[in-house]
Amino acid sequence: MKNAPAETQALAAADADLTAGNWAGPQLWSTLGLLAVPGVLGALVVLFDVQLPEAVLYGGGAIFGIVLLYRLSRESETLLALVVCYLPFSKSYVASIAPGINATNVLEVLLLLACFLPRLRAPQQVSNLRTDARLVGLWAALSVLSMVTEMMRVTPGEFFATQTETAKAWLDQFIVFFAFLNLIRDGKMARRVLVYAMLGSLFVLAVGFVEWLDKRDIDKIDHARLLGPHLQPNDLGGYLAYSAAPFLGLLLCNLTRIRGWLLAPYFLLLVRVVVATFSRGAYIGLGIAAVFAAFVRGRVFFVASALALVLMVAQFPSLVPESLRERMEQTTMGSNQQDSLDKSAETRLQLWNAAINMTLENPILGKGFGSFAALKSAYTEISVEEADNHNMFLFICSQMGIPALIAFVLVILRMVQLGVQVFRHCTDNFGRSLGLGGVAMAGSVIGVNMFGSRMVDIGVSVEFWVYLAALAVIWQQVRTHQPEPAK
Repeated sequence: MKNAPAETQALAAADADLTAGNWAGPQLWSTLGLLAVPGVLGALVVLFDVQLPEAVLYGGGAIFGIVLLYRLSRESETLLALVVCYLPFSKSYVASIAPGINATNVLEVLLLLACFLPRLRAPQQVSNLRTDARLVGLWAALSVLSMVTEMMRVTPGEFFATQTETAKAWLDQFIVFFAFLNLIRDGKMARRVLVYAMLGSLFVLAVGFVEWLDKRDIDKIDHARLLGPHLQPNDLGGYLAYSAAPFLGLLLCNLTRIRGWLLAPYFLLLVRVVVATFSRGAYIGLGIAAVFAAFVRGRVFFVASALALVLMVAQFPSLVPESLRERMEQTTMGSNQQDSLDKSAETRLQLWNAAINMTLENPILGKGFGSFAALKSAYTEISVEEADNHNMFLFICSQMGIPALIAFVLVILRMVQLGVQVFRHCTDNFGRSLGLGGVAMAGSVIGVNMFGSRMVDIGVSVEFWVYLAALAVIWQQVRTHQPEPAK
């Protein structure tokens, strides 16, 4: 009987290894095989500019929809893969079905439907993931409260007339998170879902690269900036900064293996495209993501990497792309022997000051959801046309109050916590890489949103919410199968 605890621990450890391994099975290849059909059509249209007949597009879409509905009656993984791959393209390829009905709305309805089908949902996961569900639920509740605040400032009729579309777009993040949290059944499925997300991000990167090939000889930054499928350079930069996180985790966990260095082409392409977005937020987001991930991987590694990077840049300054240096130098412009902020940075300061003053006047509830654009002129010293205050944290506290800001920050910190726990306790290398990627994802969100509001569009933020849900499931399974410490 003395050996019973040791045997129990050995069985638990073996069970954990079994749970972590063999995640890439028939389900992965079956799902990828089905997604390859719209993927190939999309590549022909987007990457190679092939004009397909409408009959082929709509006929193929109808057949694919029927197959998807059939598979949805049996499993939800194909739907989750389609959602995470399509949403980054939802602006450029709306796929309108009827007035007010597009592909995004249909996919979200299917997600909600799947959550209520006993065969598909995973109730045991939700009951065990109360911390994550309650935290994001609090963030959602405070968001809805800010909509009530805005209705009190104007009228419910005016709110629904002017803010319905914006409010729906804001609530998309919660629909996606809770749907994925309900439908991801175990750690194996969570790993596969993140693989789908990574593959989808590669397609976005490819679209950005093709656009860069067309614009690389343009001299003016405003005309040369890449728009990508998001149709906005800062949104494209933000998405690429977020989606780079799992690849960064894979690289840092496999530095001594050949497989790690096989990612070199991806990062070279990523840097090329992100630099061409001329998004300062994306630059900073990628930098903070790397810092967070390197620090968690190991303090000695972090210090050594930082010193090596500084020495490399100092010794070979030409390694820093000229367009990157020019964009960062644009923050200040020489004028009469004195440095002054460029127009973009000056506008940001005006908007930030306005958001701070709004927060000070209404620190608990804020001014109300979507109120910044209508009220900013009363708080700026000069006339500013832009409605976005270019800072997600100020965006939240000025319109939703400081409690909502705290809830949002706690969600980001929860991502860090989950990432660290999965990285330290997962038994398989891929799981550890995903954990480190979660830490990097949190860093990129912080950096990107210091200079923009890049969490208001699900097409940009989908990677974050899917990653958060998947990491929560992975950590729950790791914790469940983790051996008890010896007494």
